Amino acid sequence: MGNSGYLAAANLRANARGMVAVLTTLVLSIGFGGTVWFLQDNLQRETVVQSREGMLAQHALVGGTGLPPSVTEEARRIPGVVAATGVRRTSVVVPNDMGAQAVVAQGIDPRGAERTLDPRGRSGSLTNLTKGTVAVSTAQAEAAGWKLGGKARLWLGDGTPVTLKVAALYERGWGFGDVILHPRTLTGHTVTGLDDQVLVRTAPDAGAGTGKALTDLAGRYPAASVVGTDTLTGELAQDLAISGWLNKLLIAVLVGYAVLAAANTLIMAALARTRELSLLRLVGVTRGQVKRMVHAEQAGLLGVALVIGGTIAAVTLTSVVSAVAGRRIPYVPVEGWIGIVGGAVVLALIATMLPIGRLLRTPPVRGIGIRE
Repeated sequence: MGNSGYLAAANLRANARGMVAVLTTLVLSIGFGGTVWFLQDNLQRETVVQSREGMLAQHALVGGTGLPPSVTEEARRIPGVVAATGVRRTSVVVPNDMGAQAVVAQGIDPRGAERTLDPRGRSGSLTNLTKGTVAVSTAQAEAAGWKLGGKARLWLGDGTPVTLKVAALYERGWGFGDVILHPRTLTGHTVTGLDDQVLVRTAPDAGAGTGKALTDLAGRYPAASVVGTDTLTGELAQDLAISGWLNKLLIAVLVGYAVLAAANTLIMAALARTRELSLLRLVGVTRGQVKRMVHAEQAGLLGVALVIGGTIAAVTLTSVVSAVAGRRIPYVPVEGWIGIVGGAVVLALIATMLPIGRLLRTPPVRGIGIRE
């Protein structure tokens, strides 16, 4: 272990109370940063995964200015088309323990919807969706206290209150929104009254004629086109990545405050060791041995902090992701953990070794007389 290691171990034992404050700040930085940062990654990934896995249609008609409901009927009449589903995006306000919350919703024509999308129904069916009913995700139903066959009170996007019967419960709320309504429920309550896209599933033996007919249908409407549903998933991932970085900027501010608090604690703890380090030098310990002692102390503290902070982050993140997304194992990108661990190491070294270097430049005879 060497002289420096022996001094480091002896100092950690003798100054356990002071080292606890340093350890606590490192643990909080690692635990807090690892939880809130990776939670955003998990929510983004879960949304894309649920959307991709639940998409049964191969094609989608999309319109920059919207598509009238008649497009869905026309698409169904094209030879080779198995099913077509018009989708109208909106939002609704639902009650919860905190009062009310706006959630993502969409209006879906239920006829043939089971062939174009699979929100992974828990109970009930989208085929039961009518003007007076609603399908909700299991997470939203639990939060609002709604049950299959019961009443759901909510407000449409324009503020109109409605009370609907819960016709189905499904699990993929991140990929398909927490609320699915019948288009007639939304009639007169959206800005344009148009569908955002029409999901189209074609037969396995559908030829080029089916694709040309879909393209011709899209060409009759302004800024409309036919795209593969994998393109929709890719665009969703890009949109989430952009919004995710905006959210991470806010998270970075919160983590930054925690880092500043940790750095302040580390610096103050290091500057408080003036007399201790001066005494060691007066009894014959060299500057190099003091630096190696401090390095050994920081290595020990960092190791403990990484274990405790990582455990806290893992338990918290696993619990939250399991509750909101149903995943037992959270997604943790390798580069993210490298950033967390590397940031903790850099924080500890800079906030400790710079003040220690300044103290070592002070003559020990002078330092021993400084009041702490």
